[in-house]
Amino acid sequence: MELASRILSVLLGLAVVALLLWPINIPLGFGQAWWAKEVAAEREGSRDATPQAAPPLTASVSKAPAPPAPAPPAQQAAPMQQTHTAADPAPSPGTNGPAAEQAERLAALQKNQAQAPKPQTKLYYKVRVIDAGTIQSGDITITLAGISARDAKATCKDARGRAWACGEAGRAALARLIRSRAVTCALPAGGEQKAFAARCSVAGTDLSTWVVRQGWANPKEGGEKALADAEDAAKKDRIGLWRGTQ
Repeated sequence: MELASRILSVLLGLAVVALLLWPINIPLGFGQAWWAKEVAAEREGSRDATPQAAPPLTASVSKAPAPPAPAPPAQQAAPMQQTHTAADPAPSPGTNGPAAEQAERLAALQKNQAQAPKPQTKLYYKVRVIDAGTIQSGDITITLAGISARDAKATCKDARGRAWACGEAGRAALARLIRSRAVTCALPAGGEQKAFAARCSVAGTDLSTWVVRQGWANPKEGGEKALADAEDAAKKDRIGLWRGTQ
């Protein structure tokens, strides 16, 4: 009887110990399935309570490794390009060098030329040739500048001493050049006058230079070198006044 009571006491003690250790033994053995079920139920409840929070997690997990992420490199390249373009306008060391000074002088010269008054010209029609150095249009008489020509009635002598009408020959030569074309003349500073000296041209041919080159006039002393060269050429070719002695 005493032995039976001891065995019963031991069994009751084991039962008490088993009851005390029940919460610890559940996850380790028999209660592992129950514990997993409870955890899954709690997660489902949290998802139902916050339905909008779950999609960003799933999307972030699925899209994180996706390759279309070249947007960050493009965004990084843009600032680098902007930095490069911003560095281009930086002044070079030679900005204030001789090249810049020459450019400034050229700009100033062009500005002065643009501001300088241009000589006025006028077209004269129905021009009549008075002599090799004088033309007339209406009541306006124009002397070709820079030259000295013979009068239309002047005569010259050839190598044999015979007189010939060199004045009329010069007038006729200039008349053949002009014919019925308009003559362009530069007006003097004071404007058109009844009689004035000017450089005139026909179709781009300067009349003063042409008359001297053909031997029908002499350049004035101290005149242009171009006129002196034209006279030398006429003498060399022995044309006009230089085909005989005067």
